[in-house]
Amino acid sequence: MDVMGTDLAEEMSESTKENAEGNRLVLAGQEQSGIQGLQAADIPYHLWENILARLPISNLFRMLSVCTAWNSMVKSDSFLMAYKRVPPQDLFFILFAEYSNRNVVAAYNPMDDKWVVIPLSYMSSSCPCSVTCSRLRRPIVSGGGLLVAENRKGFFVVCNLFTKTHKILPPMISMNSPFVVAMVVYPERDSEYQILVVSTVDGITSQVYDSRSDSWKICGSFDGRFAVVGNSAHLDGFLFCLTHGPDHLLAFDVDAGTWDLVEVTMPPIVCPHILEHEGSLILVGGIEELGVLKKISIWELDESVKQWQKVCSMPDHLFSKFSHGSLNYFSTVGLWGKICFYRNYSSVIFMYDLLENRWWGLPPCPLDSRLCRPSWFGLALEPRLDAMV
Repeated sequence: MDVMGTDLAEEMSESTKENAEGNRLVLAGQEQSGIQGLQAADIPYHLWENILARLPISNLFRMLSVCTAWNSMVKSDSFLMAYKRVPPQDLFFILFAEYSNRNVVAAYNPMDDKWVVIPLSYMSSSCPCSVTCSRLRRPIVSGGGLLVAENRKGFFVVCNLFTKTHKILPPMISMNSPFVVAMVVYPERDSEYQILVVSTVDGITSQVYDSRSDSWKICGSFDGRFAVVGNSAHLDGFLFCLTHGPDHLLAFDVDAGTWDLVEVTMPPIVCPHILEHEGSLILVGGIEELGVLKKISIWELDESVKQWQKVCSMPDHLFSKFSHGSLNYFSTVGLWGKICFYRNYSSVIFMYDLLENRWWGLPPCPLDSRLCRPSWFGLALEPRLDAMV
């Protein structure tokens, strides 16, 4: 495992420098008051492992940037064992990519309200003609701390952007017009994962990749005809998937490999997106009037009555800024109750926190759009050092 080095660490080390003077004053105060603080060498190795394991990954990288010994520590088996016992503490929205010049992605951390730039150069093959060339062409879905993308040879790649690890998946079973719908990661099973791919040609057919067997398996079909299966949310062993043309909610039983129609009426919305939050399904969508988007709203599914209950709408003054006077389409990505709203060819991005009932705008992205307009892709990750490909 090669922990993300200089590029990301340098981005995050500024906060360490900012805190250095404050730490010096704290130590001086301890000495003046006669309190003798512990030295780093006095703290047992296993305690350092437990301390570092409990840091959010953004803080951890700051620490690694100032101590080479800690870089070796986080690669040890004993550290990873301690790290596995700690739930994810960080959330990154991978929003921009710039492939032509710098081959990087820009990620927004809502906890720190900051962007970081993550390099993808390590994924470039030394031989551009190689069948296993892993240079990314387009990211597709994410799950936990992992990302599924397609490389320039058309193969699927699973990667952990924060440990610089990736894996080329075996070819799928032949299927008409397949597309990836979801990735489910199981942290409690040493980050085993499954990837769902569907085809909507002549009904729904699906296949699943299982990391345990490193193979694809045809499983599940549904007779209904839909133009496309949209995004999905994982809840209680099911993948709840939105369909379009017509609009319905389907449930895919991951263990049984079966599809069922959820008996709930979908509101008349456009640009729908579904996500899970604290055991509930959340729906995001736009409301049109005479073919023009006039409002963006959020609903929660009330399972007791099988109805979507409205939670809130984007405030009018924010919607006016977001739409620039005219809005035909927007995209959404969400995780941990934090929802990001964005649109292509616009740098205006808004976030909403379901828990805090708070809206805010993102600071400018660090990628230089004057040189090459960054391509959009909205994925959310829980950065993990133990998420294995």
